[in-house]
Amino acid sequence: HYIDMVGLSHAADRKPAELSGGMRQRVAVARALAMDPEVLLLDEPLSALDALTRAKLQTEIEAIWSEEKKTVVLITNDVDEAILLADRIIPLNPGPGATLGPEFKVPFARPRDRAAINNDPAYKRLRAAITQYLMDVGIDHAAASEDGGGLPNVVPVAFNSGPPRAHREAAASPIENRYVEFYEVKKVYPTPKGPLTVVEGFNLLMRKGEFVSLIGHSGCGKSTVLSMMAGLNDISGGGIVLDNKEITIAGPDRAVVFQSPSLFPWLSARENVSLGVDRVFPHSSRSERSDIVEYYLARVGLADAMDKPASELSNGMKQRVGIARAFALSPKLLLLDEPFGMLDSLTRWQLQEVLMDVWSRTQVTAICVTHDVDEAILLADRVVMMTNGPHATIGRILDVDIPRPRTRRALLDHPRYYEYRQELLSFLDEFEHGAAGRPAVRSAAA
Repeated sequence: HYIDMVGLSHAADRKPAELSGGMRQRVAVARALAMDPEVLLLDEPLSALDALTRAKLQTEIEAIWSEEKKTVVLITNDVDEAILLADRIIPLNPGPGATLGPEFKVPFARPRDRAAINNDPAYKRLRAAITQYLMDVGIDHAAASEDGGGLPNVVPVAFNSGPPRAHREAAASPIENRYVEFYEVKKVYPTPKGPLTVVEGFNLLMRKGEFVSLIGHSGCGKSTVLSMMAGLNDISGGGIVLDNKEITIAGPDRAVVFQSPSLFPWLSARENVSLGVDRVFPHSSRSERSDIVEYYLARVGLADAMDKPASELSNGMKQRVGIARAFALSPKLLLLDEPFGMLDSLTRWQLQEVLMDVWSRTQVTAICVTHDVDEAILLADRVVMMTNGPHATIGRILDVDIPRPRTRRALLDHPRYYEYRQELLSFLDEFEHGAAGRPAVRSAAA
């Protein structure tokens, strides 16, 4: 009965290893319901899932709740998820000595339609009020504005002359419309059943200093595109060009921030960042290299934790080190692969502000893979939407005409924010329901 209720009748005999992340979460929900509890406790049940799977399971959880009428306590870091599922929302004030905050009542009738409430003025007011409260009690704004001194005028080994490109202001030279070019990029993996084309006909031009977000459903090839750009994955067809040089292997002109920062736990934050800096700036003095490390660690709010071992840092602090490490390499291109996907909402919001602050100082060209619609709008000049795989390609491109510098507060108040949000959600919803892949979109940089 409960296996059928969570939509797994077709997979009832599969082993856990044969199930996707979303299917395993469905099993967990069915297992909990099978115990016939008086109270169902859900502790961030969907936080590790992509946007499509999360949306599907949110709908299923609400349907199950409607049928079973269980008392449910949901812990979540997603304000939209809380509004969609709950009757009441009570924020938890940060510890130590954590306390319950004020109660926010959710006035919307059930069943709730995600697209409908997104355009409801009451939803916008409630969402803004909860978000504002969480930011007021939980975000330390001092981290983003901490002064870290200046940078030495040194040249990375990857460049022939002149100051590091990532340290130049965008206005110092004309913006190049073909600084990054993806041309008919294709990726094919061999499988026992024959070649599998994951990405095909991916065409995109980026100007120097542009920030692009790449979104799409899980498995559509977003991270595959990023790994090919980084030189960590072979390109099966087409080509990728960065600053008039074709990408064939990994190199110091590209820096990657992964979802997991992968630090050496026995080294300090300073030492982890220094490893790359020493390699990229071999001809600079030790003092100059130290200045670079300290500058970026201070910029991400770690001035007082530079010498702490990575093993003693929180997940948010580790990701700050990862961001500092990437910027310190003075790359031509910054690649971010769901950099905040494993963090709670408050830490994620804080690090988005940190990222934007450091990016605004360097104007490095950047691509960010994310499944968070709000994050995509907040960070990017353009949002590139990918169709579902196999044969995934670019479906649409959204220009985000919101002035910089941006903050989450300003974003919520911008008159076009919900318009942009609805366009992205509509695209994701369209492909959630099995839309066929579209022809590749070749886009010139705006």
